[in-house]
Amino acid sequence: MAKDVSAISSQSANGLNPHGSTFNGNRSVRKETTFREWLVDNQIGITLTIFATIMAVHNLYPSLRAYTTPFFQMSYYQPSTGRYRQGWDDVYLVISSIIGFTAVRAIAIDWIFRPMAKRTGLKKKAALRFAEQAWLVVYYGVFWTLGMYLWSHSNYWLNFKAIWMAWPSREMTPPMKLYLLMQLSFWFQQILVINIEERRKDHYQMLTHHVITCTLLSSAYVYTFFKVSNVVLCIMDVVDLLLPAAKILKYFGYETGCNIAFGVFLLTWFVARHIVYVALCWSVYKDLPEQVVYGCYSGATGEMLTIDGYPDRWRYVFYPFQDVNGPICFNGALKWIFLSFLLSIQALSIIWFGMITRVAISVIRTGNAEDTRSDDEEEEAQEDEEEIDGRVAGKETSRGSPGLADSSGSEHSWRRSNGSVRARGRGRVRLGDQSDRKALLGRIGCDKPT
Repeated sequence: MAKDVSAISSQSANGLNPHGSTFNGNRSVRKETTFREWLVDNQIGITLTIFATIMAVHNLYPSLRAYTTPFFQMSYYQPSTGRYRQGWDDVYLVISSIIGFTAVRAIAIDWIFRPMAKRTGLKKKAALRFAEQAWLVVYYGVFWTLGMYLWSHSNYWLNFKAIWMAWPSREMTPPMKLYLLMQLSFWFQQILVINIEERRKDHYQMLTHHVITCTLLSSAYVYTFFKVSNVVLCIMDVVDLLLPAAKILKYFGYETGCNIAFGVFLLTWFVARHIVYVALCWSVYKDLPEQVVYGCYSGATGEMLTIDGYPDRWRYVFYPFQDVNGPICFNGALKWIFLSFLLSIQALSIIWFGMITRVAISVIRTGNAEDTRSDDEEEEAQEDEEEIDGRVAGKETSRGSPGLADSSGSEHSWRRSNGSVRARGRGRVRLGDQSDRKALLGRIGCDKPT
């Protein structure tokens, strides 16, 4: 009777848990692919299919080319001046550019940078992170260079007061329009990336930053603040170029180069984002009201229509979005809205910079610091531990096996290139056994203490 009860209980348990496995050491469970994971795995196919569909409609149906052409080229060309204006058809080019950036990024990561990283001996997680950083270096290297070229060849080079002159002129050069639309597309694509790919610890900070950036760039584009957009992007992009460059040097083991790059990154961050950027915000507060007379202007000619900067309660804010040739108004309220977006980005930059400096100062002074590593480093540490545990035990073991702490608790808690890898389940690390210099270099991920 007892055996029958055991058999029935066993059958019932198996019936309730058809995907479970018996206690035979094999804990592998087939995991269903989520829609987010499916998107990540099929980015190239999805984006190229969309492009192929649009191209097919464009070539097979000439009557529809008026609708498909804006996906492939800039709109609102002014033959009399050889310049461009902005309008709603620019949205189509932004959409196609978002799709294009997604395809190019996926191709660069999957077909170029990851195979390159694996050939150098990097493991799976490290190879993926290297590929992501390499793509950022390529993007920011191209567009920061283009932005600096446009800024350095303009009349507002190192002259913030000149940024606000001749407003609201709605015409821009072809390179400027292409530059602004591509940058806007990239930041919208970044919102897509951080939501479909594996989330990092700073997901919500990054999401907030990207949403603010997209809102700021879109509004500045509609309100014809092309010059200030160019300057802001140049100030921000140089920092975003140096950080992934330093990480790439780390992945390839160039410790001295990584140390130098990280030092340059910190210095550039402070100067660009907390000195030059703050000076630009001050120019918005002081110079903008002096150069721009508050009131409403004609979107077509730029002539002032009225000095009444508040024609309808808040409806005037949306005039430029409704009709590109309609009235465009500016006043003190809009100045503060614009300035608040800029200052919110500055606040996020201060938080991030504070996290970096707090870790460095804490390590130097006390030898103790909170473990603020990124997710990729933590995952890579776990990957290393599992591989070593498998070799010690002669087979794969679960992460919670008793032998894990015995075989790796003292040896593997300091394996990561950060030099500050914590034992699992602990939130604080001890760095007193290492020199201050080694601890600090390990913290930034450039040195590999043994």
